[in-house]
Amino acid sequence: MPAFVSGEKRIFAILLAPAIALAQSVPDNSAPPATIQITSRIVYVDVVVRDGYGRIVRGLTEKDFRVLEDGKLQKIEFFRDHTHNSLPAPGQATNKDGSLSFSNVEPGGDQSTSVNIILFDFFNTAPQDQLYARKQMIRFLENLPPGRQTALFVLGTRLRMLQSFTGSTDRLLAAAKAMKLETSTVETVGGQQQNIDMADRFAAAIGRSASGINPVTLGNNWQTGENVQRATDVTKTALDQISAAVSGYPGRKNLYWLADTFPLYGGPTLEINELSQAALSNTMSTADEADAHRAVATAQIAIYPISLAGLEVEGIGPESNLDPGNGKEYARQFNNRNAMNEMLNNMADATGGRAYYGTNDFAGALTHGFEDGSSYYTLAYSPENHNWNGHFRKIAVKLDQHDSLSYRRGYYGVPDQPASQINPAGVLNAALQPDTPESTMLLLRSKVQLPDAQHAAVRVDSIIDPGNVTFSTDAKGRRHAHLLVTLVAIPTEGSYIEGKKEAGSPLPQTAGAYIVDLDPEAFRKLFTSGMPMHQELTLAPGRYRLRLGVTDLTTHRVGTLDMPIEVAATTAAKR
Repeated sequence: MPAFVSGEKRIFAILLAPAIALAQSVPDNSAPPATIQITSRIVYVDVVVRDGYGRIVRGLTEKDFRVLEDGKLQKIEFFRDHTHNSLPAPGQATNKDGSLSFSNVEPGGDQSTSVNIILFDFFNTAPQDQLYARKQMIRFLENLPPGRQTALFVLGTRLRMLQSFTGSTDRLLAAAKAMKLETSTVETVGGQQQNIDMADRFAAAIGRSASGINPVTLGNNWQTGENVQRATDVTKTALDQISAAVSGYPGRKNLYWLADTFPLYGGPTLEINELSQAALSNTMSTADEADAHRAVATAQIAIYPISLAGLEVEGIGPESNLDPGNGKEYARQFNNRNAMNEMLNNMADATGGRAYYGTNDFAGALTHGFEDGSSYYTLAYSPENHNWNGHFRKIAVKLDQHDSLSYRRGYYGVPDQPASQINPAGVLNAALQPDTPESTMLLLRSKVQLPDAQHAAVRVDSIIDPGNVTFSTDAKGRRHAHLLVTLVAIPTEGSYIEGKKEAGSPLPQTAGAYIVDLDPEAFRKLFTSGMPMHQELTLAPGRYRLRLGVTDLTTHRVGTLDMPIEVAATTAAKR
């Protein structure tokens, strides 16, 4: 297996060379063979069932359920009961040879259980509500039983992951207690400029411009039309990144979204009244709505919006002493509050979650949400309607003996975007940005060996899980896949090498194509061994974040993996 060549070239300037080839023989230079690609859509619906007292109903079977799409009965092709799952135990990998092991999906545990994401949204939360909400979140985590796979994210002008998925309550608590509150719903001009400078330095070092949303100054009056759209863009980008970060985990994902306002509609519901429609008209377009809803639905994410506005009485929040104002102000706040609550219900109903508002007990809301999201049934069907025209399709789940069902109410039947309209370099570049959470659409495992007396370079041996890679079949039955692989070494702030690095100098990096050409027997073995690759980087002493990125050039699924390492100065001296 040839190794990538390390160099100072721009990453995508060496897209075609060198390549890792996974094949029994070198293919000839004739025209590419015709391929057979079979595309099928499977719709997953997670259902939480409660009785008349609000208690979780357990022990139902596939025969108890009926699923309809746009009023037409669908055949249930897969069923699983998650109401009796035991809690997963935290997993930890160690290597006796001194090497370091990393994975973008935490090993160990029962993968049939749901995973949980807590999103503390500073961007859409007033400063006076942040401290109280943080105290409530810490109170919840102090009582969270160990073993529940949970990640902690915060959203400022960009999304940050404070703690990756872990079953350790202690780790989650430490991350929550170390969380720094924002002094404003947006960052200061100085803080924004630091973000812009960091993004520019990374873009210059990696050899291409950064993609995605760059921090911009919003000013104090963020309720203007431009800033409402800005809030929508930031929030949509965050949900897209979370969807990519959790898609590699099987089964249901529960997103507990703590904020004052929610400038993004999670999807339509069967009935939207005039109040909620008016609120939605200032948020996002139908196209944005479809994109956001598709990303969330594809990743099987149920949204649990938790309003930090608290128990509002005449405009008074959970820790506010504001003058309630006059009658017109009461009426305005009442109408806005009703519109927001209606939107939260719509968002929760559309994704299969549950909305919490009108309470100061945010810890209790998280507790009830975690219980709700961990006991459910999964149904799957292949839609009989193959006309992918982008229209919204309504899902209805029927159960004779119980009335309270929570599940996503539909999805957009959008066609797959043509590959010619997607820039794979841009997709991978966005995923490799330093503050972008790990993407798990492709599952990656890596073993890192640091330099020693015999080896001058950092050696990285990785395995790509073929389960989410798309393969085509040619007329001879051979299986093909084409991926792009990039490994970048990002100096850690405050490290030795960071202090010496000149502005605009390129980051140590290596990249190339990963080509698969296998006969049927070797292809079957691939699902046992995985897709191996070897990369090397020669690094100066210092602390780094190795960031591995892989994208499937057919579907543009992306997997990324962060690997913090330290190259000791003593090792460099030996060289």
